[in-house]
This record gives sequence, structure tokens and C-alpha cells, in this order.
Amino acid sequence: MTPTVLILLAVSLGVLLLGGYLWLLTSSRSIVLNTLIGTVCMMFAASHASTHQAVEWAIILPFFTAMLFGGRAAGTWVRSRKNAELRLPAQIMAGVAALTLTSAFMAYITL
Repeated sequence: MTPTVLILLAVSLGVLLLGGYLWLLTSSRSIVLNTLIGTVCMMFAASHASTHQAVEWAIILPFFTAMLFGGRAAGTWVRSRKNAELRLPAQIMAGVAALTLTSAFMAYITL
């Protein structure tokens, strides 16, 4: 198991944990869906990185997860101007997007 695979799996766990915390904060079904899709994408990326077959998916899937959470964070950030309690969920979503985008760049450099 390479360090790339371990990092992708750790990021997958981070997406799951932070997404669960986001769901506790917002009780939004779409957050649960984003979290599950993001976690599965990160696990598939780790799988593709470990087998060295179709390695491009190990880069595309973390980037997709980053865009999924990044778009949601931008929308929530705009809404947080009127509703101040949405600022923390927007910051957490932006953190998840940054985490997964960093893992996508790391996979790109190492693979």
C-alpha cells in the first residue's frame, strides 16, 4: 500500500466524519448525500491508485468531490450573509473541499 492510497483513505474518512458533523449542524438531506457520494468517490480513488489501473480516476474523483463540496460551500456562504448561523457549516464545507482538492493534487503529483 503506497502513501498515496493511505492519504486518499484518510481523506475519505475525514470527508465522512466532517460530513456527519455537518449533518448534525444542518439536518440537511443533501449534505448526507454529498457526504456519501464524496466518501465513496474517495474510496474508489484509493482503489484505483492501489491497483494502478485507470489511474486517472484516482485524480478525477477527488477533484469531483472537491467541486461538490466547494459549490455547496459557496452557495451556503452567500446565504450566510442573511443567516449568520450558516457561517460555520460553510467554513466546514470549504475545509472539506480544500482537503479533497489537496488530495487530488497530491495524487496527480505522485501518480
